[in-house]
Amino acid sequence: MRLLALLLVLGLALCAPARANYSIFCDQQSKLSAEQKDRLFLFAAAIKTQMDASGHSLAVIERAGINLDRFGLRYSHSGISLKESGNTPWSVRQLYYSCDKDEPLLYDQGLSGFLIDQDNRRTPFISLVFLPNDAEQSLRQTALDKPVALQLLGKGYSANAYAYSTQFQNCNQWVMEVLAHAWGHLPPDGDLRAAAQAWLAEQHYHPTDVRVNTLIQLGGMMVPLVHSSDHPAENRRHGLFQVSMPASLDAFVQGRVPGAERVEMCMNQDQIVVHHGWDLIAPGCVAAPGDTVLPVL
Repeated sequence: MRLLALLLVLGLALCAPARANYSIFCDQQSKLSAEQKDRLFLFAAAIKTQMDASGHSLAVIERAGINLDRFGLRYSHSGISLKESGNTPWSVRQLYYSCDKDEPLLYDQGLSGFLIDQDNRRTPFISLVFLPNDAEQSLRQTALDKPVALQLLGKGYSANAYAYSTQFQNCNQWVMEVLAHAWGHLPPDGDLRAAAQAWLAEQHYHPTDVRVNTLIQLGGMMVPLVHSSDHPAENRRHGLFQVSMPASLDAFVQGRVPGAERVEMCMNQDQIVVHHGWDLIAPGCVAAPGDTVLPVL
């Protein structure tokens, strides 16, 4: 596989707000200037204001981490933002890969930290999906049920985890399996991950198709946190990886939950744009007619 393609596959869902920070090696850290951090704090405050005004107690939240334009994707990482969780208001419950412990963990992260932990060269984009009351309350109950949330946490991490295998898991797959457990009213015993994936298959959930130019060799990976053994052999032969990504999460929610609403926000040098709808804000954080524009002071 060409190096660029391999790097991008790794970056697709590397849910590591700790030391890994969307890079191959865990010794690399985000380097934000004081001014960049201040701007992201301002953006976080605007997002919290939007969440408070929504009247909801939960949002499925997604951030644009690295450049996935090659795959036609903006968002790489998702979690569940909870107004009340025992942590700071609207903190994000998520899976992340701990480099120190070499395993995936359940992590509650404040919204500012969730924003700061991203590629500092990218325009910050955030997507918020708000749910009607019944769907919201069942998801909230499951997300806050720590024993269940932990049982849905996979033991093995892979950035490009196959969506219909329990061998590995990435952060977006954990969110999908929490959704499945909540909305499928699945029992809190047995193999929760297998049950969640079976329910998703029954609901015709289709993960994101990610295609690369050449095959990953099965004899062992030279890049950490990327695996192919969980993917079907036919897919591997065609360079196809079917991975849970925010795009497939949104498509599933939009198709299955009437009344679900999406708000996208971004910040460029001069303004914060707030957009309502399932389509995307134009690249560069360019406002469209009907969008709300807030000046960056």
